[in-house]
Amino acid sequence: LAQVTANRSAARCHCFLVFAMTLNLNVCSMAGPLCEVSVAATGTVDDLKSAIEAVAKVPRREQKLMLRQGWDMAVLQSSKALEDCGVVENGTDITMVRSQPYNGKYEVNITWNGTTQLQIFGTHAQVTGNDKGFESEIDWDAADVRKCTFSGRRMVTTEWARRKTGGEHKAEEGVMETFHLQFAGEGGAEGFEGTFQRQYEGPLNLKGVFVGDEMDEEHEES
Repeated sequence: LAQVTANRSAARCHCFLVFAMTLNLNVCSMAGPLCEVSVAATGTVDDLKSAIEAVAKVPRREQKLMLRQGWDMAVLQSSKALEDCGVVENGTDITMVRSQPYNGKYEVNITWNGTTQLQIFGTHAQVTGNDKGFESEIDWDAADVRKCTFSGRRMVTTEWARRKTGGEHKAEEGVMETFHLQFAGEGGAEGFEGTFQRQYEGPLNLKGVFVGDEMDEEHEES
């Protein structure tokens, strides 16, 4: 009898440990409940994203996951352990916002102009290169979601700017730069092609290569 009791206790303990190792989480969108998922308590936020992708069919890289902390919403970073993010209890509500599929960091090669860095955060673009750059709002084409345009003023002077102004153009005036992009696929990983035009100059071809993910999360922290 003592042996049977011991075996039953061991079985109950084993079941408790297995249960304790799995978290059952409620995932909601801004519109309401989305799905329920199970994930290892020792897993990462990236594991949680994979579970959501399997159930709700939302690609991992389009998911921004957040945990409510009082009135604030904390963004969950993909590489972090769930425990480190405070996701430790069954029934925890996770909020998912679907990110713009082209969010990320790109290297843009512009004919005769070398390489420029571009980061996209939804409707916001950040262009940097040679310690000069600009930020701009993106105009996404309503008829073709793969196309967009944005412009900004880079605070530099150029040979053509000086030629067109009789040598009077100064870096403090800057030059407007316009990007027209067409993405190759439904996500940023396939890159894009398009045209670039700087004030006082003609249009040039460009090609963008995707080089980084989760840029929207890094931008939240900066």
